[in-house]
Amino acid sequence: MLVDWRVGAVPREPTKIRPSVVVEDHELFPDAYPNTLVVPLTTDQGLAYPAFAERIDPGSENGAETTSWALAHHVTSVSLQRVQLTPSRITSEQLGSLRRRIGLALGLS
Repeated sequence: MLVDWRVGAVPREPTKIRPSVVVEDHELFPDAYPNTLVVPLTTDQGLAYPAFAERIDPGSENGAETTSWALAHHVTSVSLQRVQLTPSRITSEQLGSLRRRIGLALGLS
């Protein structure tokens, strides 16, 4: 299989800076590894397939201003050079649930 990652995606794929959740277990990769595994966040509930989306409600820890969904079925690897760290965090329960949803989306559960 070949994939054209550049153009023509329908529906349109994100091509802007957007909030995301790092879902990688930092112990799996060496510190010098140049990528990280992330899941994008969206406020568009229409993109949030219920079995694969973790609801993130606004809270003081996560910095969210509105309800958003972490899209487990959009898990991807990105270069650390494209990541801007923020103080925002989801709960450990939400991260665990999100990782289980990723497994489900990949057929591992």
